Amino acid sequence: MKEYMEKTEQTVYTLNGITLLPHYSLPCYVTPGFTSDNPMKLWTVNELLDEGAVKSTAFLWTRGLLTRTNVGWPI
Repeated sequence: MKEYMEKTEQTVYTLNGITLLPHYSLPCYVTPGFTSDNPMKLWTVNELLDEGAVKSTAFLWTRGLLTRTNVGWPI
């Protein structure tokens, strides 16, 4: 058993100083943290780019069996 979670380089977007992360099971991006008072907004890549988001990468924990290649995510 590993003592740490494996991280992989993944695409993220920054919009207005906030880094949006890939959703764990859907092919979209989300802002970090949400509550019942502050529901999570799902963003498509096109919506992010239309709003002027900047594409970059970050090392994040893996999302189960999904990968960017089997859900058609842009690299």
